[in-house]
Amino acid sequence: MNLVELLEARADQCPNQTALIDGHCGRERMISFASLQTKINACAQKLQTAGLGTGTQTLVLVPMQAELYITLAALWKIGATALFLDPSAGRQHIAECCLRTRPAAVIGIPSARLLWWLNPALRRIPKKLVWGHDLRIEASAKHTVPAATVAPDTPAILTFTSGSTGAPKGAIRTHGLLHAQYRALESAIELKAGEIELATMPIIALVNLAAGITTLIPDADLKRPGFVKIKPILQQIKKYAPNRCVASPAFLQRFPPETGSLQKIYTGGAPVFPRGLRHIQAAFPESAITVLYGSTEAEPISHVNWSAIGPEEHRAIAAGAGLPVGPVAPETEVRIIQDQWGSGINPESVYAWNALQCPLGQTGEIVVTGDHVIPGYLDGIGDVENKIHVAGKVWHRTGDAGYFDARGRLWLMGRCAAKFRIGTQSIYPFALECAAVEHFNVAIAACCESKGEPTLFLPDSFRGPLPRTFYCDPITIHRVARIKIPLDKRHNAKVDYTGLQAL
Repeated sequence: MNLVELLEARADQCPNQTALIDGHCGRERMISFASLQTKINACAQKLQTAGLGTGTQTLVLVPMQAELYITLAALWKIGATALFLDPSAGRQHIAECCLRTRPAAVIGIPSARLLWWLNPALRRIPKKLVWGHDLRIEASAKHTVPAATVAPDTPAILTFTSGSTGAPKGAIRTHGLLHAQYRALESAIELKAGEIELATMPIIALVNLAAGITTLIPDADLKRPGFVKIKPILQQIKKYAPNRCVASPAFLQRFPPETGSLQKIYTGGAPVFPRGLRHIQAAFPESAITVLYGSTEAEPISHVNWSAIGPEEHRAIAAGAGLPVGPVAPETEVRIIQDQWGSGINPESVYAWNALQCPLGQTGEIVVTGDHVIPGYLDGIGDVENKIHVAGKVWHRTGDAGYFDARGRLWLMGRCAAKFRIGTQSIYPFALECAAVEHFNVAIAACCESKGEPTLFLPDSFRGPLPRTFYCDPITIHRVARIKIPLDKRHNAKVDYTGLQAL
C-alpha cells in the first residue's frame, strides 16, 4: 500500500476533524483532514505537470509546517522519493549528498532560494519549485490524483547523517518499512484518534495524520529545541489544550512548573535523566511520562514509564548502573553482544553468532532487528560497520552499550565509541555521568578521556565547589573540570564527545 492511502482513509473517516494546527512563524492555520487531502491532490497535480513522477528523487527544503506534509504526501502519491539533508552541515555535505542521489528536483520555501543560489550543487538540480510561487494551491482546487502503485521496498524517504565521523550515511525508509514503523509506534505511543498532540518531531506528525490525531505544530524554531522561546508555545497550549506531546527532553525542560493540560508525554532522542524527568513532571503534574529509546535506523526499540522507575532504580542509577529504558517493544528483537565497536562483524554461522551474545547483566553492544529496522544504507556505505547478516536477518548495531537486568529490562551505558579504560577496566560513560547528574544535581554531565586522563566534566552552570575526585564504586575519577559541555545540534541534549575530547 502507498503510504498516502493511510492519509486518504483518515480523510474519508473524519473529513471535518482538524488535521493540522500550524503555528509556524506566528501564523495560525487550522486545516481539516478533508482540506489537507484537497491540497495534497492539487500539489500532486502540479508536481506531475512539472515533470515529476515515479522514482523521482526530490530534495525537500521545507521546515516543519503544513507545506512539509502536503509536499511529502504529494510526492508519495506520484511515486516519488523525498530526500532530506542537513543544510547546516556545510557545503561539502550538501555536495556529497547531491552527488550520490542526483536529485531531479528540489522543493523549498521562498527563503530556501538563497541556499540554492549560494550552493553550486543545489543550483545544478534541474527543477526548482517554490511554495507560494510554483506551488500555489487555490482554495477551490478539486483535483484528484490516483495514488501510484508502489512495492513495499519502494523508497519513500531518504535522509542523511551529518557525516561528522565519515561519509554521510543515507538511511532509506521504504513504504513497507514506514508501515511497520507506524504499527510499532501505534502501541509504543498509544495512538488514539481524536486526540490533540503538540508535536516537535516531523516523523511523529506523519504518524498522527495516519492515526487521526490532530497535530499542533509549535510556534517555535525547532532546529534548536533546547533554546525555544517558550511564551508563544504556552499561549498555544492554553488556547488549544493539547492532551499529549512527543518531544525531545531539551524542549520539554523549557516549560515552567504547573503548565498543565498534557495528559500523556513521550520523550526521547537523547538521554533522559531522572532529574530532567522530575522537571518535566513538575511542569505537567497530571501527565503520564514515557521515555522512548530508539534511533534513526530503529524507532522504537524500547520504552519505559517514568512511574515504573522507583527507589530501587534510583539507587542503582546513583551507584553507576546506567539508565533504564526497558522493556523492549514487542515489534523489536534486541541482543547484547560482545563489544567489538569499530570492527566489522561477519559471523560464519548461527553458532558463531550466538557465541557473541553476552550473559544476563553483562554490558555489551546493543543490536536490534525487526520489520521497522532499516536493513541497509544507500550504496552500502556504512553497512559493513553497522549491519550484521545472520540466517536471513539483518541486525543493526546501534553504537550504544547496555545490558539486560534480571527482569528483562534494558539499561543504557552510553556510546561504545566513548568507552575508555582505567587500568585494565573498561568504563562506559553513563556509569559515571548518570551518577554525577544525581550526585551534583545538574542537568547533564560528561565523562571521557581528555588529555590522556579520564575526566568528569560538570556543566558551567554548576555553582558548588569543584571536587578533586569523583568516586562511584569501584571507579575513581581523579580529574574533575567545569566547562560548557558541547551538545549535539539536533536535540541539544546529547554530549558531543568528539567536540569534548578536542577541548
